[in-house]
Amino acid sequence: MSLWGSDQFAVVMFSAACIRGAVFTRGKSGQALTAFAEESVDPADPPGSWKKVLNRINCGKSVPMYICGSFKGGIFFQTYSADLSPDEQRGALELELPRHLISVPDDHKLQFVPAGETDGKVLVNAYAFPAAAIGSVAELLSGCGRKTDGFVYPLMALQEGDPPFFNEEIEPGFCFFSGQWHPFSASSDRSSVTGRWREIFSGLFSLPGDFDTESFLPVLLTARLISSRDYPALRAGLRVLPDALRPRRIRRQLQLTVVLCAALIVMLAWSASGSWLANRREYTSLRSQIKEMTSETARIQGVLRRQSRTQKDRSKIVGVRTGEYNVLEFLAGFSSLLPENVSVSNLRISESGVDIMLASETENLDLARTLKPMTDWKISQLQQRQNRSGNGNTVTLKLVPVSSGEAAKKGRRR
Repeated sequence: MSLWGSDQFAVVMFSAACIRGAVFTRGKSGQALTAFAEESVDPADPPGSWKKVLNRINCGKSVPMYICGSFKGGIFFQTYSADLSPDEQRGALELELPRHLISVPDDHKLQFVPAGETDGKVLVNAYAFPAAAIGSVAELLSGCGRKTDGFVYPLMALQEGDPPFFNEEIEPGFCFFSGQWHPFSASSDRSSVTGRWREIFSGLFSLPGDFDTESFLPVLLTARLISSRDYPALRAGLRVLPDALRPRRIRRQLQLTVVLCAALIVMLAWSASGSWLANRREYTSLRSQIKEMTSETARIQGVLRRQSRTQKDRSKIVGVRTGEYNVLEFLAGFSSLLPENVSVSNLRISESGVDIMLASETENLDLARTLKPMTDWKISQLQQRQNRSGNGNTVTLKLVPVSSGEAAKKGRRR
């Protein structure tokens, strides 16, 4: 068992005569009573008696501590009821109180737990007491600077089949058995009842050999209830102390849980934001690289297109056949044959020949006769028209090279 993160818990019994306490520890072999002590109450300093017991059993503030005992004016009883929720069970017991109390205080506390089931009916242990009685215990706890995790009336732990319960500090002169209080004198067979109780608790706890089971019977009963698996579900019916007397252990753990959850959320958010920022930076970098690569691709494609056009132009130039190598000599001879009043305004060399545009101020320009001395060229086309202004003519002339044979015949005829 682990109560609030601790493998230990303490039970302290209070009464007008003495204070008894014990610490229970869970180990590999089970639960064991590891420390116990008792002190008579000093009327001049009751909190001092509490401190002595707590010091002797080494019960620090980190160890959950429960108190048990009886309050003046309290009454314990058992009754059968249907299987109800804690709130419904409390309401049913409130209606049952007048049967057990001569007068029900206006301000009272009620503690209850189910003790078993018979024929579909639930046996309920109940303890009612005036709320004002808590003040005396509150003063003792405040005097020793301690708070308690809860109060349990010892008979809350009674189960069907248990031996008679008797304790002079809880109910002097009486024992509880078979659902009723019975007189219990000093001459009664106490040893056999105590032996049965010790046998029961030896099966639950590892008890020291010199342990006084009879004196610590309320402590053992309370420890049996607190260490049971059903205790978390029974806590709602047992809670009777105000929050001021209870430690803030639960509240601190809840606060710590909230802080840890908040820290976890912050860490997750920080991690997520870091991942998002890293992904964002990587995305931005990739987009920038893509943009640069797109621009570089466009630039390279432009260069390739320009180079392709240049290559085509060069291929055209390389593929152009301009005639023989002495074409310039022919052109020089052509220029020397032209009259002085004739000028070349345009000249274009192609594979088929030379296209020439001439401007002349002479109206009767006979180019066929003028160019007759050229043996390597012949006139392929000749157009002559008069300018609109009436001053001079424009002549379009196309010369084509002649073959070597034709050039020789032409030379002989000349």
